[in-house]
Amino acid sequence: MAALTFEDLWPEVWKHERPRVTDRKGNPTWRPSRAEALTMPYIEPNITGILVSQVIVDRDLPDSDRIAESLGLLPPSSVSINPHTTTGHIRYGLKDPVPLTDAARRPPVNFLARIEHGLVTILDGDPGYTGTITKNPFHPQHPTLWGPLEALYGLRDLAANLDDLGAMPGAGSPRKRVSRSAVGRNVALFDDTRKWAYKAVERFWGAPVTEWAAAVLHQAHTYNETRIANDFTTGALPTKEVGYLATSVAGWVWQRFTPESRARLIARTHTPELQAARALKRAEKQRAATRSKVEGLS
Repeated sequence: MAALTFEDLWPEVWKHERPRVTDRKGNPTWRPSRAEALTMPYIEPNITGILVSQVIVDRDLPDSDRIAESLGLLPPSSVSINPHTTTGHIRYGLKDPVPLTDAARRPPVNFLARIEHGLVTILDGDPGYTGTITKNPFHPQHPTLWGPLEALYGLRDLAANLDDLGAMPGAGSPRKRVSRSAVGRNVALFDDTRKWAYKAVERFWGAPVTEWAAAVLHQAHTYNETRIANDFTTGALPTKEVGYLATSVAGWVWQRFTPESRARLIARTHTPELQAARALKRAEKQRAATRSKVEGLS
């Protein structure tokens, strides 16, 4: 009996029931059944804008079948190559798929963006690849090398490996740290939209929630078409993903930023004792600034 490989796990990692497919790169896509999709040369690997279960790097250079091992990276879950050029798609399956639409669970998304950027950078991946379509590892056009059964990784496994190789970007601004990550676009747009929403929601108190949702969606599209399109090598997010993200932000902020929650915040942070402490701190700061000026003149 042949030893089990990641090929045996792949159907579980590939979560899509009706993935987009195409018969050729650049051609229009459509959504067949899952079974029919497996007969097509190109398929949608993740549930775009909703769930990431595989991190994929598109390497347009030769030796895609061996490059990860030669660099000291963990064994890929699978590598599907062009047999003539040995360029290909290098994939890492995730033990715990990362949801992109849960406003309350953003740390894993931020972590994933850093990992994706690190993998794209160290593997010399195509910085414009968005990961929406991949080579079907079961199609005869794309010979596939399958990793071991253990090649299903937690985010911390991948991050530690990249960190050991000096390829894990630090935390911080996604525009500066993860500009080569397709997921990084989601991180940046979420942050921009939520910060706008925190301040804007007060203007919609008393209005129908549908007006609020429409305003958040409009703002998210505006940021996507300007900031995200300009700051990331993969360009703007797909329209549907912007919609999922805006819905998540709108619902989370609407439930938590209410007139009642604002009143509780003011009551908690504007007690006489706190106000007096802030006034004392301002006075000390002003005195220090005055002393600095005087000493500069002497």
